[in-house]
Amino acid sequence: MSRLPTACDTALKEWATVLEAMAKGEQLLLIRKGGLIEPGTGFELTTPVFLFYPTFEHQAVSYLRPPFTGYFDQAAARRAPAGQVRIELIGQAVASLRSTDVSLIDRLAEFHIYNGAFATQRLKWQPETPLAFVAIRVFRVPEPRVLTVHPDYAGCTSWVALKAPEPLSGLVPVLDDAAFAGRLAALRRIVPLEPV
Repeated sequence: MSRLPTACDTALKEWATVLEAMAKGEQLLLIRKGGLIEPGTGFELTTPVFLFYPTFEHQAVSYLRPPFTGYFDQAAARRAPAGQVRIELIGQAVASLRSTDVSLIDRLAEFHIYNGAFATQRLKWQPETPLAFVAIRVFRVPEPRVLTVHPDYAGCTSWVALKAPEPLSGLVPVLDDAAFAGRLAALRRIVPLEPV
């Protein structure tokens, strides 16, 4: 894994519910196809290090396995006031795989919180587009940062170019080095991830 930069001006939109699981070390994978208005072949990893931008659009309890459905309410209770977004997590992509094999969602269940309904929904939308499975190391910022939501941040797109870079100092990994290495090794025993 490469060193983290000292600042970052790119954020990735992710369901706030999923970020609750990432903050606890329960979700190691991003499983994406891309935003509705993104051209090309689906989700593209534009940078290996990014801020997580919690979103509430399109997420649903019906896409979560029963042990994790409570994260929906937890995320809603911690939601930033209207016109603001709370940044608490930084992601570092370490390995990835593209596949049209939706059975991977079930086979990789120990690394995410989604259920079969999520897999079905992902298959229906642009079925020819492969899923991107991205292993992520997650870090907490020392103090949550509340940013003003700029109109440019709106829309069904994965990536947000922030108006100013955010410093990346004092970050604390959600999983320590040994725990993360163990989880990543277990993930690689199931799928042949390539380094990012």
